[in-house]
Amino acid sequence: MKISCLLLDDDRLVLELLQAYATMTNVLEVKAAFTDPLEAHQYLLENPVQVLFSDVTMPHLSGIDLVKSLHHPPLVVLMTAHPQYAMEGFNLDVIDFLLKPISLERFLRAVNKVASLLRVQTHSADLPPDAAPDWGSFFIRTDARFVRLHYREVLFIEALKDFTKINTADGRSHLTLVNLKNLEHQLPAGLFVRTHRSYLVNAARIDSMSSLEVKVAGHALPLGQTYRERVTEQIVNTTLIRRN
Repeated sequence: MKISCLLLDDDRLVLELLQAYATMTNVLEVKAAFTDPLEAHQYLLENPVQVLFSDVTMPHLSGIDLVKSLHHPPLVVLMTAHPQYAMEGFNLDVIDFLLKPISLERFLRAVNKVASLLRVQTHSADLPPDAAPDWGSFFIRTDARFVRLHYREVLFIEALKDFTKINTADGRSHLTLVNLKNLEHQLPAGLFVRTHRSYLVNAARIDSMSSLEVKVAGHALPLGQTYRERVTEQIVNTTLIRRN
């Protein structure tokens, strides 16, 4: 089944390029494409889609403000030529942030992240309430071998210069020659959250958090100020029991 999407960019040439990329993927179904963010906003109010690819800087309404205006936004991939908007975009829990000019390879990576997250969401929705989720697996290369790791067993991932150290629930760790940034881009969005420039944590494994750290299976990991608001919103606020 294809992934329904809406494309939004006030530059018609960019919009045409995105439409061509979407066709090449054979995964995306473009439901609508707009150069006017107000028209896109009205369409989204009446026609739900699974993912929105949106430019950031546009007349009348920015892509960021568009996402903020929606009570139930779809998955979002933001696009811009201005990298300074990246942090604000990620604070909105966007799936990816593409810097222009956008290559086909980079667009496909964003689509893969969207598809991975949708697969996880669909699988979780089909499980009985008391079932333990099985989120799938991935391979890493370590010690001249390929090793399969299941997402559910990963506790946290630590940056060690050009290597990363993947710590699992059985007490083992695995070193692989991939830096943390590249690893984060290739893992399904939504399953792992960056808590520090050196740590990527399995969101479902976080037991508690304070303003300075998160605890994962007895490990106290630093919570950087840059990441604190996003982690709180993604991990705590979505499931917090409140007093009316």
